[in-house]
Amino acid sequence: MVSPGNRTLMGFTRRIGLWLGAAVVLGGAAAVMLVLQLAVLARIVSDLAFHGHVIADAYAGLAMLLALLALRALLQWAADMVANEGSLRLSAAIRGELLRHLFRVGPVGLAGQATGQMVTVLGDGIAALEPYFAQYVPRAAMMVVLPLLVLGMVLHLDGWSFVILACTGPLVPVFMALVGYRAQAIMDQQWMQLLLLGAAFLDTVQGLTTLRLFGRARDAVTAVAGMADEYRTTTMSVMKVAFLTSAVLEFFASLSIALVAVVFGARLLDGKADFQSAFLVLLLAPEYFMPLRAFSASYHARQNATAAMAGISQLFSLPETAELPGAQARTAGAPLVSISCADVTAGYQAGAPVLSHVGCTFTRSALTVVTGESGVGKTTLIRLLLGLLRPMQGHVTATDECGVLHGHWQDRIGWVPQQPRLIHGTIAENLRLANPMADLDSLRAAAAQADALSFIEALPQGFDTMVGERGAGLSGGQVQRLALARVLLRNPQVLILDEPTANLDPQGEQRVVAAIARAAVGRICIVVAHRPAMIAQAAQVVCLRDGQVFCSPHTAERAA
Repeated sequence: MVSPGNRTLMGFTRRIGLWLGAAVVLGGAAAVMLVLQLAVLARIVSDLAFHGHVIADAYAGLAMLLALLALRALLQWAADMVANEGSLRLSAAIRGELLRHLFRVGPVGLAGQATGQMVTVLGDGIAALEPYFAQYVPRAAMMVVLPLLVLGMVLHLDGWSFVILACTGPLVPVFMALVGYRAQAIMDQQWMQLLLLGAAFLDTVQGLTTLRLFGRARDAVTAVAGMADEYRTTTMSVMKVAFLTSAVLEFFASLSIALVAVVFGARLLDGKADFQSAFLVLLLAPEYFMPLRAFSASYHARQNATAAMAGISQLFSLPETAELPGAQARTAGAPLVSISCADVTAGYQAGAPVLSHVGCTFTRSALTVVTGESGVGKTTLIRLLLGLLRPMQGHVTATDECGVLHGHWQDRIGWVPQQPRLIHGTIAENLRLANPMADLDSLRAAAAQADALSFIEALPQGFDTMVGERGAGLSGGQVQRLALARVLLRNPQVLILDEPTANLDPQGEQRVVAAIARAAVGRICIVVAHRPAMIAQAAQVVCLRDGQVFCSPHTAERAA
């Protein structure tokens, strides 16, 4: 539906041109039915009032009037449905394209973006585009179609009325634009306040525990309440402008209709005009301004969409730092035997590399520990291996048992961060996040491999035991072993762990280290660690120093 290209309101409008064109055609047909309906009504009233007809004589005309009314309602319903369907499809496609782009940007590129703002853009921002495409664009087209149709009919009936409508009609959008000129700036301010409010609210919720510990929770709530009140005030300012714009429209519309009525009334009294023509013109005059009323009612949708597009365009402009695996990346293939970094230079800013000319190899069934002081590039190396960061120079490649290089081998990685996340739910539900179709035997096997089966079965309800958000109710070592079991449930060929034994007591550390050593058999296993117990299990130690990598085989005796 949506392909990369012109990501502006005009560009998006062209992408659903067929839907909007069909909506305008159907709306134009409904406008023709309206004019015919009013003409039939004027003829019926004239015949009954001035030509001596009785109700029985008007049955045919009434039947035609009802038929035109039903056909017009059907055509207008179809026009609205077509416009809404096109708008919904486009909004869904934009949201999907933006999500894929953010996945390609990756955590590295999104590090400086506020989560609350991104959520607001993906939710309220894209939702703000729907009324623009479903209402504003079709009504803007109908603002041309129906008035021209009415003017043509009025010109055929009476020249003076045509002159009055033709002169007063263009004044309405001109004065609406003058009155609503300030509205766009207010809408931009409102949208920025909404983004800040979303970001502040999410930050407050995430840091609520810390705020309560330091006794600042009430201050944070007060700050969010103040931002919400500012947003309310700005919203009311937008509504004031909208009401003023509607008042301008109603003033000029009423003035024009009154002029038509006065001119026709005087001519009717002088006998220079017939009733049927006068009545039909008076019926058509309000319909001449009806598209303008509808357009005015939806004009705020354009301003809201314009403000929302600023946030959407900002996210689309983020440079891509990661590659989204394609369908071919999920094929099984031969097992991987090694991952190699060849002359790799990587960093986050041009001219300031964190790693320079790195060369190292990680092999299967050989536990590799990456170590080094803080800030030397361990996280950068892991991001390169995970595919979250593209190298400035060199290549990171993986080779299978047949000697074939794989371009999308990152799909075979199992990743355990330093602080793994558990959701509020049962232990089985947390494990099945990695494999929703896993049965109980598979859960038990993965838990046993991670040395988590014994403590799970010791719990009151076993795998059905509820755990809190972020593993509340479990120890740090138990959370780490559950996270390892969850990753092993996918049976990854590459296992990467970041500081898995940090903040653990010695007993918990020994159990986690032993579980990782067992999981490393038959896999490429890479662990970022500083503590001696983990380093002692390494078959290879990769030491980072000043952006350089020093690889060496390792034994327990050397570690001592």
